[in-house]
Amino acid sequence: MFGVLDSIVKGTKYSIGEFRLRRSFGQETGKPIHGYAPNNLEKRFLVWSGKYKTVDEIPPYVSKEVMERCRNRMRIRMSNIMMALTVVGCCIMVYSGKQAAKSGDSVVKQNLDWHKKYNEESKKV
Repeated sequence: MFGVLDSIVKGTKYSIGEFRLRRSFGQETGKPIHGYAPNNLEKRFLVWSGKYKTVDEIPPYVSKEVMERCRNRMRIRMSNIMMALTVVGCCIMVYSGKQAAKSGDSVVKQNLDWHKKYNEESKKV
């Protein structure tokens, strides 16, 4: 165990020890971090949230806090987009309802026409 640490501290190559050291300690602080390997969609989330400029810049492991912050930002953005689309959809429905009222269409009239057509078809059979 101490042989691995000594070789890492001295700068000699020891592949297993270096892999473990890089994976479990942050490069700037040297404190232990719990890494998270993001998948392709989460990498795109990291780029869209502005943490990284491109997908290629994202390291293989990011901290859980960074990933959670990114997910929260994307969750907020998606909810804002859904609210905006709901408002746009409501405005479109109000506009189409007003146009239908101008032309004389109504739900009551459509219902009466449907019943009339249904009763005529049932009498034929």
